Amino acid sequence: MLDAGPLRARDWLDLARGALDAWLHPATPSRVPAVAALVGGGLWTVVAAAVVFQPVPPDWPGYVAEVVPLALVAVAFLLVAILGCALRAGDRGGRAMAFAAALCVLGYLAWMAALAATVAGIADGPTLAAAQTLAMIGTTLVGAVLVRAGDETVGLLVVAGPVAMLIPWTLTWLAFGAAWTAVGIALAMERRSRLPERWITP
Repeated sequence: MLDAGPLRARDWLDLARGALDAWLHPATPSRVPAVAALVGGGLWTVVAAAVVFQPVPPDWPGYVAEVVPLALVAVAFLLVAILGCALRAGDRGGRAMAFAAALCVLGYLAWMAALAATVAGIADGPTLAAAQTLAMIGTTLVGAVLVRAGDETVGLLVVAGPVAMLIPWTLTWLAFGAAWTAVGIALAMERRSRLPERWITP
């Protein structure tokens, strides 16, 4: 098409639409969501362990000052991971997934902003707890839509983490980190199984 001559506006639109479709529905899944889930889940597990093994459990929402910067980085990676998971549904997700993904973006950005404020010394427990809860609700909805779309394994793992986090008990943070680590492993294994054999080194 590019060699055939000058392109009209409609041709450019078709090219853009095709590129977007290829990005949203690639033949081989991207490694980015898997890496983001593994890194985010791993970092969150470190945060959870630091909180759980404190001599005196901190008040809700459960953060101790030393781990807040690490929690902020973990949440940033998990935002990338949950959006990657949301894209898995493709057209099957419909408006429900669009709403869930938008809620995730709002919740995770608010959560990150509250964590950044905490790092800056502007501690506000209720705001932090509210932002975290909003992010967990959005994540749960993404997982539920994935399950409804037939993506049961990843969907159920995505649901498991935030459901645990909604329980006001810091021990459940370990379950959240473990669930996201499991999501990363599942995505990585699926990606490997769909790669052409010549791409897989023995």
